[in-house]
Amino acid sequence: MMSVSDPILGNTTKLPSSADFVGQYGYTALRFYLLEIARSIIPEERIKVCWRYPLPERQAIEIIYSDELKRARSAGTMKCGSGWVCPACMAHIQERRRLELQTALDRSSDKYFSVMVTYTAAHTQQMRLAQIMRDMQDAYTKLHSGRFWQNVKSEYMIGGMIRATEITYGASGWHPHFHEIVLIDRTMLDENIAGSVDEYSQSLQTQLGTEWLRQLSAVGLSGKQGVALDVRGSNRDVADYVSKFGHMPQNVSMHVKPDEVAYSIGKTAGGGNFGVLDILFAAASDSKYRTLFREYHVATKGRSQLKWSKGLKSLLDIEIIRDEIAAQGIETETDRIMAQIDLDTWRYIAYNNHTGQLMTYANAGDDVKVSWFIERIQEKMSEANNGVHWSLGH
Repeated sequence: MMSVSDPILGNTTKLPSSADFVGQYGYTALRFYLLEIARSIIPEERIKVCWRYPLPERQAIEIIYSDELKRARSAGTMKCGSGWVCPACMAHIQERRRLELQTALDRSSDKYFSVMVTYTAAHTQQMRLAQIMRDMQDAYTKLHSGRFWQNVKSEYMIGGMIRATEITYGASGWHPHFHEIVLIDRTMLDENIAGSVDEYSQSLQTQLGTEWLRQLSAVGLSGKQGVALDVRGSNRDVADYVSKFGHMPQNVSMHVKPDEVAYSIGKTAGGGNFGVLDILFAAASDSKYRTLFREYHVATKGRSQLKWSKGLKSLLDIEIIRDEIAAQGIETETDRIMAQIDLDTWRYIAYNNHTGQLMTYANAGDDVKVSWFIERIQEKMSEANNGVHWSLGH
């Protein structure tokens, strides 16, 4: 038998921070650890079945590895498809969304250049997340309607927008904000209408910033000039945003400040703020964060993480698949089956919280450890039941 450590034999140690957890078990294990926490907070939601129950008529669960993506996925298990609250599903969903963003930029690059606009508002501990999001959405909708927006869109030759919503929590309460990639006709640069990208960005920020503050005020919110709305004109800023969208942060900890430009839901916040993964980690030992996570879930349920302006997907010939499908993972020509796991063994793995370790080996592309791990699980099943075949009866 392989001589490796066997953490499935012991109890999971409660570590003081998510960074410590990652240091001991890795990013994949963290996602599945947080899945169990999320499942316990909102057990009435579909997340209760995620990565546990087999799909109807399945006789086995397959672990599939893509040599191209260097990532594994499971085939044959139910997925909740929640990119907001499910740490396991969001990894696959946001990877799909990242590819869609990259495809959009690639297909638009001959005709458009891009800038990134960030919208936010002042907030306090007393403000509820659902209300802030409704008010910010109302302000955003009003900003992008009527004669004002039509004039801006025409004058600045805006061809379309793709908007992501990011939510963090800190000393001043909930902090929702929008990151929007804006595509601009290259004629602005080619004919020297805008001067440089930086000059264009500064002008757009001035034009939109004052109106954004006015619309915030109209819905009962406020903000500071130059802060509530920010335009970044560097193509590198946009490229960084897209490349990071959907990836685990390099430092997963409420105490570690990430790069200034980061992806949305899966991020860890800087400046003392918590991202959703940090909130979940803290919720394991603090009821305050369980309440916050439930509030976050209620406020985000049914919302889209990415919003495309009307006609843009058609213009760029991009098909957007549903979150439930995206959560299954991306199929590639280099896919190979690492393991086929019978349903009894899978249920034992899932219900005893061993999925994270299995997928850690799988994501490393380590066929030998995956096989060893499954064999070890089956040995434990036999030992626990004195040789009687074990089943949950589902």
